[in-house]
Amino acid sequence: MIVKLSEDMAKLLIREVDGVDRLIKSSRVNEIEDNIELNISDIDEVQLLINDEIVYRGLDNQETANNLGKRLYALYDEILYQKHNN
Repeated sequence: MIVKLSEDMAKLLIREVDGVDRLIKSSRVNEIEDNIELNISDIDEVQLLINDEIVYRGLDNQETANNLGKRLYALYDEILYQKHNN
């Protein structure tokens, strides 16, 4: 599946989500739409990896989302939206 993400979201996915690099088959910059297109081999696995990062690093002691958690939730929501609308 091709996922189109802003540069910030693509960097977040690649830098902060452990293990996702093995699921990205290719990437390319789309200068016309000003985004990065990632060819993902298993989108469901990517969602699970993002969810793991939210649980392990994106919540504080009271289980509220910290700054990283909020960004990961936004990334998860964007991928979920594209999964169901493309």
